Amino acid sequence: MKKIKINYYDFLKTINPETHYFTQLLRTKYDVEISNEPDYIFYTVFGNKHHAFDGIRIFWTGEQMCPNFNVCDYAFGHSYLTFEDRYMRFPLWALGKGNIEKSLHRTEGMTDQQLLDRKFCCAVLGNGTQTDGARPKMLELLEQYKTVDYGGKYHNTVGHIYPPSEKVGFQRNYKFSIAFENTYCSGYTMEKLIDSFASQHIPLYYGNPRVAEEFNPKAFINAHDFNSLEDMMTYVKKVDQDDELYLKMMREPVFQPGALDRVSDEKVLAFLSHIFDQPYEQARRRFYSKPYTDTDIYRLKQRDVNDILKAYVQRKIEKILPRKKKIK
Repeated sequence: MKKIKINYYDFLKTINPETHYFTQLLRTKYDVEISNEPDYIFYTVFGNKHHAFDGIRIFWTGEQMCPNFNVCDYAFGHSYLTFEDRYMRFPLWALGKGNIEKSLHRTEGMTDQQLLDRKFCCAVLGNGTQTDGARPKMLELLEQYKTVDYGGKYHNTVGHIYPPSEKVGFQRNYKFSIAFENTYCSGYTMEKLIDSFASQHIPLYYGNPRVAEEFNPKAFINAHDFNSLEDMMTYVKKVDQDDELYLKMMREPVFQPGALDRVSDEKVLAFLSHIFDQPYEQARRRFYSKPYTDTDIYRLKQRDVNDILKAYVQRKIEKILPRKKKIK
C-alpha cells in the first residue's frame, strides 16, 4: 500500500480524524497516517488554519457555500459544478450511510395500521431561524391545523432534547416531519431529508429546488411542487386525511434511479485516488500565489482571526526564508 500523510483542518472540534469517512475510505486502498506534518489536508469552513498549509488542499463542506478554487486544489460540495478533475458533487446527505440503508426499507417492520396510528408531525430543530423565513411560516401553518411536537433545542415541547443519534427513533412516532433546509439553494440537500426517510414517515421538504433529481417526488411532499406554502399545507391535510394516499406515498421508493451510484463509496474513492495516485509534485492545481484569504469582513466574528494573521505572517517569513521543497 502507498503511504499517504493527511490531516483535517478547520473542522468542528468533535471530529475524530481516525474515524472520519474519508480516512476510513482511503484506508481500503492506502496506508494512511494522520500526521502533524501532512502532505495533504481536508479542510472546511470553520476556521482559516488551511491558509498556512502549502501542501495539497482538499475542500469539503455541507454548508451552503461554493468551493473557492483559488484556495483549494480539489473540492467536494453540494453545487452542480463541472471543473476538470478538481470537483465532485457530494452533498451532506450522502454521508448518512446508515440512514440511507434504512431509507431503502422505509416501511419494514411496520404494518399499515401502525404507520397510520401515529401522531401528526414533529420538528427537531436547533433554532427557529431561517434565512428566508419559509420554515417558521410552514410551522405556523401546521400548528393551525394540528399539534406539532418539537424534539430539538428550539421550542422543545416533549421534555427531552433529542441529539442526532436519537433523532430517527423519536421521529418514528410521527406521520410527518419538517425537513426544511436553512435556506433555498440549488443542490443544498443536507441530512434532514434522509433522516426523515429513515424515520419511516413522509418528510415535508424545502431547500434544494432540484431535489427531485435525486429523491423520488412521489415519496415526500416538496414545497417546490407548489405555488405557495399555503398550497403545500392544503396537500399535507389531504394526505393526512386520506389513508390510502398516505400509504401509497410510503410505499414509493425513496431514491431516483442512479442517485446512490453518483455518490457511492466507489465514486468517492475513485475521485480521491486520482489525487493520491499521481506524483505529489503534479497534484497541485491552485495557481493563486498571493496571501489569499476567503474570509470577508462581515464573517470575521464567526472565524478564527488568529489563523488569518498566522497564515499571513508565515507566508511573509517564507518569502524571506523559503522552505526547502519536499522531494517525493
